[in-house]
Amino acid sequence: MVNVARIVVGALLIGALGCGDDDDGDSGSALSCPVVVADEDCDRTLRPFVFVHGTFGSGDNFAHVARLLGSNGYCQDWIVAVEYNSLGDSPGTDGSIDAAIDAILAESGFDQVDLAGHSQGTRHCANYLNGSPAQAAKVAHYINFSGSPDIGDVETLSVSSEKDIGNTPHHATGTNVTEVTLEEEDHFAVAASTRSFVELYRYLRGEDPQYTEVQCGEEMVTVEGITESFADNVANVGGTIEIREVGDDPRAAGPPVVTVTPDGEGRFGPIQLRRDAYYEFKGTTAEGELIGYQYFTQFKRTNRLARLLSPSSNPGVAGASTDLVVREEGHTALIARWDGGGFRHDLGASLTIDGVEVLTDENAGSEAMMSAELDGGVVGFFMYDDDLDAQTDLGLVESSPFLSFTDVFMDAVTPRFIEVSFTAGSEDPSIADLTLRIPNWPSDDALLLMMLQ
Repeated sequence: MVNVARIVVGALLIGALGCGDDDDGDSGSALSCPVVVADEDCDRTLRPFVFVHGTFGSGDNFAHVARLLGSNGYCQDWIVAVEYNSLGDSPGTDGSIDAAIDAILAESGFDQVDLAGHSQGTRHCANYLNGSPAQAAKVAHYINFSGSPDIGDVETLSVSSEKDIGNTPHHATGTNVTEVTLEEEDHFAVAASTRSFVELYRYLRGEDPQYTEVQCGEEMVTVEGITESFADNVANVGGTIEIREVGDDPRAAGPPVVTVTPDGEGRFGPIQLRRDAYYEFKGTTAEGELIGYQYFTQFKRTNRLARLLSPSSNPGVAGASTDLVVREEGHTALIARWDGGGFRHDLGASLTIDGVEVLTDENAGSEAMMSAELDGGVVGFFMYDDDLDAQTDLGLVESSPFLSFTDVFMDAVTPRFIEVSFTAGSEDPSIADLTLRIPNWPSDDALLLMMLQ
């Protein structure tokens, strides 16, 4: 019998806070870390997690929740994601989910995992759970983020939202399902948000988490992940990733702190990076051609679900994403992502570029979410000078599923830093004035991607 659904409303539960954002936003300034939750102190009696992403998604859709789990004692090296082509693969029946579960069970010594799926991923998880009793027996609990599959008898937490796609909650069915319906989260945030983490933790642990803000890890944090194309998740192999600290000089070309070569599956790391630094990841192909640059706000703690995304070679995907960007040598094109949710102007979120607010109701608010393409939320926010008039005009110049495109002029004639500041709004009050300085590389050379975390 399905348990009674409940609505999560009101202010977000805020536990003990630590590790606040920079006071001055200067590149390289130290984080305030009154609390340090070290990786080595994690609780090895807690089951490992396996996450399956949705359409146009990747493993980093769970990175924020993974860091919150790590802040509350879970072992982040036992939180893994199944990467697959969201345009056609079937990880629930082709053995991919089973292989990931078997691998982490062998590593951890457990006989069961907690499995989580989001959106399209919920269908793949249901296929896996219904595939055979032996497969279902490997899963202690299933977490269903925004999907409506029948998952049989596995103990399940189903999380959706009143603001999910179509302004309708989407829940799993089965014989042992607990439903939680959030109030404001969009489709992406159902899997990535702090509120969803709180519900997941309560369900598994029977109590509130100690921390609802990501806590600092060791001074040197572990980072690993995959470099792949957007949406179809084709691994970028044969090239290199040069990782540099963002210092005082824009477009710095000094020696990298580390250069890594992804393996045959596009995987890189684990590598050690400074907790209080800002990093530039420069990707090149096997032939030495520039792929692009990706920037991260400070790694407060370990991130083993990092994803370095490049333009897809699939014409359908590129034509609805990176090919829409107007590129030329005089301006910068910047793509913003926040791994804790979408960009929600209607919930008080703010994103400023060189001090100018760029989020509006039209490109990232309630008006935007009324369109079919942005109904699920604004996950990727594209900024560039659409009409090449050297002015910021904003508006919604293009849209695709989960992607919003707006007109923001960022001059690239003279090397300088683009000053970025982000506040998440009521969706996550702990994210306020998150800052990043990004070199103004010209868009005819490369697109710039920044991950706010």
